[in-house]
Amino acid sequence: MAVITVLDGHITLKADFHPELATQARRYRGRFMGKETGWSFRHEHEEAVRNVCRTLYGVDGTPEAWADRCNVQIEVNEQNIRTPLWRQFNADIYVAGRHVAGVFGPRQVLRTGKGVKFLRGGPCCALQHGAYEMDVPSGTLLEIRNYPRAALDFLAHCLDGHGSWTVARD
Repeated sequence: MAVITVLDGHITLKADFHPELATQARRYRGRFMGKETGWSFRHEHEEAVRNVCRTLYGVDGTPEAWADRCNVQIEVNEQNIRTPLWRQFNADIYVAGRHVAGVFGPRQVLRTGKGVKFLRGGPCCALQHGAYEMDVPSGTLLEIRNYPRAALDFLAHCLDGHGSWTVARD
């Protein structure tokens, strides 16, 4: 989710966590106002904040973009070994703005993202000397629920060389 509201000369961005969001928001003097409110910006940064939403989530921040959602099935087929999408070192795996898999807590317990279900295969986590490597192997089939239809082109672009997708039947 990434929804922008404009009220009284201020812009509010309420968005799901993304590891790049804080960095991008601070470029435009964004201030985090808490989980309930989200990020606050000055009105002159509206177009820049919408571009941040397009870059990270594939939508422009309008509530209408989140109104029409679907379930998407992704088959992992990692072909790009120089910039792998499905393998991360000491970081969670994010695909097209959605958290797919990661580790939780000091014991580094494997977990899947909210609204993500693995239908065939699943994520692997190798721990070595206090560090971990996340991997979702090729051939894995997963479903991302409640994905905005407005971001399907963004998803296709993100998966280029990394897998294929289809809209799941309801």
